[in-house]
Amino acid sequence: MVQKKKKWGCLFISTVVVSVVLGQFISVLAQEKPTLNVWFWRSFVKEQNVYMANQIKAFEQNEGVKVNVSFIPAEEMYRKWMASVEAKTLPDVSEMWVSNIMQFDHMGVLLNVTDLFTELNAKCPFSPMLTDAVTREGRKIGLPLHTSAEAHYWRKDILANLGLSVPDTWDQLKDMAKKITEKGSFYGFATALGRPATDGEKFINTVVWSYGGSVADKKGNLVFKSKETLEAVKYIASLVEEGIMPPGIASWDDGGNNRAYQTKWAAGIQNTASVYNYMRQNDPALLENTAITLICEGPAGRFSDVSPHAIVANKATRYPEIAKKLIKFIMEPARYQGWIEHAGGQIQPVYPVLLDNPFWKDPCKKAFAEMGAKYGAYEGWPGPPTAAAGEIFASYVLSDMIQKIIVYGWTSEKAIDWGFEKAKEIYARWE
Repeated sequence: MVQKKKKWGCLFISTVVVSVVLGQFISVLAQEKPTLNVWFWRSFVKEQNVYMANQIKAFEQNEGVKVNVSFIPAEEMYRKWMASVEAKTLPDVSEMWVSNIMQFDHMGVLLNVTDLFTELNAKCPFSPMLTDAVTREGRKIGLPLHTSAEAHYWRKDILANLGLSVPDTWDQLKDMAKKITEKGSFYGFATALGRPATDGEKFINTVVWSYGGSVADKKGNLVFKSKETLEAVKYIASLVEEGIMPPGIASWDDGGNNRAYQTKWAAGIQNTASVYNYMRQNDPALLENTAITLICEGPAGRFSDVSPHAIVANKATRYPEIAKKLIKFIMEPARYQGWIEHAGGQIQPVYPVLLDNPFWKDPCKKAFAEMGAKYGAYEGWPGPPTAAAGEIFASYVLSDMIQKIIVYGWTSEKAIDWGFEKAKEIYARWE
């Protein structure tokens, strides 16, 4: 009898212990905060990154959630997206190039955010061009986040000493840059033209468009192999072949032309406002001696590959409503304007009304605003953004094509044939 009582007593105590432990476990689960993983492009302008990090902290406090945010270099993002899709670890929210969102939507990984787009667009309209760029089959697969227009930087003292003026056309640029290089102290012009620099792809697009060439036509059909593209490619290659630009540019990363100008051995470059922000903070004397101007014009006009970015959500996120809340929080116009200003001109707003802000009247920022608003285009232009055009950009097909000429000595014709075949392979995969 005593043993039976002991047995039942032990059973009772065990039941109580299990109940307490289970109750504590359930309580912990109930108190666990929803967690989002978020990826942003790591800007060269640190204030831009810090402002966004602070806004995300504010969102965490407001919503009682946890947000793990990572700022990733531009040249690493595509590889990380692809790896995360394969591993089913795509972040809940991510900044993503517009040129890539069609590709990832084809993969079925992007959340439909049409409702969020409609709500925000009714209050403060988005750019029509960028609205089209985030639309697929009537759905909004992301929200426009920003553009990143480029301009030209020129050393005013070098031009003045040689009696030269700021160029307005590509032919003028070549003539002027050649005279500067021949003096022996500076290269006349410099920009990256190889992996892993997105700067190179943007520069090549800019020149090709201005000569009347393109990867695709208005309907998105591949038209890469044209006499206009050939003329543009010959022009780009000649800048290296004639010694106007340094031969090492084939191995530069996205910071290459920044360093070339900031360390004062290139008289001119094409870049975003990251170089302006560096000079503003670290070398005001160089900034005072710099002219920031519109990108040169070609036979078919003036262009900037503004490489628009979108903000997207993962279709498989555990917290779709919280993910959309975070995007809405970031894109609230007053808060968003603060981010734009902290970027110092590095990025331009997707709400056209914000370009009327006095911030853009500053002469140092005006060229970026004008290049984005008047002359901006995106990868795949003049056609719609497509998965194929996005992969061509992300795979550095244009840079590889130019490298065939400036590194391996191919003719421009042979290099374009190679580029056309690579482009055909990519287009065939997405048909």
